[in-house]
Amino acid sequence: MNFNKVSRLLEFCIVLAVAMLGGVASGQEKTRPFGKLFGKQASPVAEEKRVVSAGAVAAYPVAETREYRKTREEAQVEATISQIYSEYESKVANMSGADLQLDTLGALPPVRPDFEAAWSAGVRQPFWSGGEKVKQDLVQVYGNALTHSNTVKVFSDLPLIRETGIREAEGEFDWRAFGEVEYGHVDEPTPSRLTTGFTGRLLEDLGQADYGLRKKLGSGAEVSLSNRLNLLDTNSSFVFPNPQSGSELVFSIVQPLLRGGGYAYNRARLKVAQLDAGMGTAEYLRSLQNHLIEVNKAYWEVYLARAAFLQKQVLVAETKGFVEQLEERQGVDAEATRSELLRSRSSLTQRQAALIRSEMAIRNAEERLRALVNDPGFAIGGGGEFIPLTRPILTRPASDVKETALAALFHRAEVAEGFYQLQAAGIRRDVERKDAQPKLNLSFESRVAGLDEGREIGGAFNDQFAHGTGWNVGVGYEQSLERNLELARIKRREYEYRQQVSQLRGTIDQVLLDAVTTYRELMTAYREMQGRYQSVLASREEVKGLKERLDVDSNVEGQTVGYQLQLILDALDRNQQAEEQFLVSMVLYNSAFANVERAKGTLLEYYDIEVNRQRENAWKRHRQALESLNAGFAGVRPAVKAEAADREAWDRHRAALEKIKSERGQ
Repeated sequence: MNFNKVSRLLEFCIVLAVAMLGGVASGQEKTRPFGKLFGKQASPVAEEKRVVSAGAVAAYPVAETREYRKTREEAQVEATISQIYSEYESKVANMSGADLQLDTLGALPPVRPDFEAAWSAGVRQPFWSGGEKVKQDLVQVYGNALTHSNTVKVFSDLPLIRETGIREAEGEFDWRAFGEVEYGHVDEPTPSRLTTGFTGRLLEDLGQADYGLRKKLGSGAEVSLSNRLNLLDTNSSFVFPNPQSGSELVFSIVQPLLRGGGYAYNRARLKVAQLDAGMGTAEYLRSLQNHLIEVNKAYWEVYLARAAFLQKQVLVAETKGFVEQLEERQGVDAEATRSELLRSRSSLTQRQAALIRSEMAIRNAEERLRALVNDPGFAIGGGGEFIPLTRPILTRPASDVKETALAALFHRAEVAEGFYQLQAAGIRRDVERKDAQPKLNLSFESRVAGLDEGREIGGAFNDQFAHGTGWNVGVGYEQSLERNLELARIKRREYEYRQQVSQLRGTIDQVLLDAVTTYRELMTAYREMQGRYQSVLASREEVKGLKERLDVDSNVEGQTVGYQLQLILDALDRNQQAEEQFLVSMVLYNSAFANVERAKGTLLEYYDIEVNRQRENAWKRHRQALESLNAGFAGVRPAVKAEAADREAWDRHRAALEKIKSERGQ
């Protein structure tokens, strides 16, 4: 290739580079979106200016995407979000409900943190011989649910599905290769000598090929670089050379100046896809927290059922002892004892039946927990016994309602999702405004062409750089005169944006409502537990006093021993009800504790749960490999075990039962 050919090729490349310079050099850097939202793994670039959210969800490994410069309109949307935040921060600061203040918890004495009921240690010990004993604390159950639950697996795929929309939107700007080949033979009569040079038939072989690359730039420009080849062999005497080969290298660019032009317009779909992925993440983390709350409730239901079983077991043992005492006294006062004995036997039968029903309640509670956790080692309908190890929380709440509501405002996934939706609505509105502008396109085309004798394409290809460059520039314009379509679409987007603002406020209202009512439930549960605790203490004192009076003087005037035993049985009934009510209030209080963390949006953070992104099918190419999201604990979480102390307390419980039986048998 001579110097002239090289210079022509260089000239063509310079024209191509200048035309593409504005579109290729977009200036965006690779970073992780939603940095402040997913703080642990986000890029720090300008994230302090992000409004969409101050830790709205726990750490989450987002997919790497580009972050694009905000437009003035997008900045206005973020200003609206900041204003909404400020309004609701003021509302939270003014929360002053009397029943929501921590001072109200001092009306009754607090529950002693070291309070031990007869069933406290027994709950953490096996009830039945044989079968596998699954001893787990609440944290271990959470871990198994995060690993094995099919429901969690369903949730975890949602962000990944939404993230594919980002790559799909990026595909609009991919380089695309194209090609077309056509070959034909002409054999037709010709009525004019101007076609072939003599009267006869036109015989012609024509081969054509067109191949090249095209791309849409970030500015909206359509760029194309193609090479058109042709081979011609004809019987016409007016074609020279004959046969011949031709080549034409064409570069074209069409840049929209109004409608369809600009980086903001053409990156809008990518931004909406990123926001949609953020919505999927928020939905995933919200669903994950809700599932853990269901697991929490099921766990404490097992605890409740086991503790209630122990309570009924003690009541049956004591009732049986009193029945045996009454049977022994039939010889002393048969007439007076007979009715009391029948009543006592009836009470014993009812309590034994309740004990059987209580055992079934344990099994059913275990099955519900199995279904939620889906642990293959503890499957639904399988054998074994689940033994909860976590001790209930008896201490009073520490956070106030303002702290809870403010945390919900900044951490709830629903709020973050609402912000994403508002931002997406703002972007769609801006796109519609751009689409309403007239169509004004600037086009440019540059070409070099070559021709050679024979069928050697290479000669024609080289020849095209031996001559000058042809070019043409043009402008295209189109506009609707009445603009009904454009104005209607703009108005619809404006309505949708206004609706989204109201919907966001409604979402925050619901979030704050949930936070306040959940906190009120926590406060109420603690006050109820305080009252039930005092009731337990009083009923225990009543039973203790009646037993002491019977032991000291069994011949109380006007009261037979059988009558006194019946009084004790009635007192035991009241004590058992008080113990069970305290147990229920204690379980509700512990469930309310976790529910408050959910209402604050910090349940995952509270248990130090993080989400890891893992690539599957490692043998595949990186862009083809599937990924999975695995939620788990950030650090090692050993089981909470106090088996030695529990075993000692359980032995005391068993000894107490045996003592009751032996005393009644003497």
